[in-house]
Amino acid sequence: MYLYDILYITLHMVQRHNDMSLILLDIDYFKKVNDVYGHNAGDKTLVQVSHILLKILRNVDVVCRWGGEEFLVMLPTADLDHAVVIAEKLRYSIEELDIDTVGQVTASFGVSQVREGEEMQDAISRADKALYLAKDYGRNCVKSESEI
Repeated sequence: MYLYDILYITLHMVQRHNDMSLILLDIDYFKKVNDVYGHNAGDKTLVQVSHILLKILRNVDVVCRWGGEEFLVMLPTADLDHAVVIAEKLRYSIEELDIDTVGQVTASFGVSQVREGEEMQDAISRADKALYLAKDYGRNCVKSESEI
């Protein structure tokens, strides 16, 4: 519920003050982590990835767990190009992470920009389509709505 509250509060704030972009990221082959190493290792992976996100993101950015191994990042004041740069930094940092027992993991990213007057779900849908494009492209990459 907190996620939805903050989504709509942030959307209304940003629509008055300019840009906001979204990043959807999904840890690649996360089911394999749980299946091979166990759910405790999967939980540890989620925690370490979330620490990387919080370390790199700005204080004004909001990160929430979106699904099992997916995260939604809201970037107030970031246009699409800036959001892609941030997503690429996140991608690289996750790739460089060495998780006990599991080793290295990667993530795929979809990026969209919130358009004036639109529903948040529309921007999330475009980020999700870009995320699927990243997975189709071979994973461990960043794709934006401009590529779909």
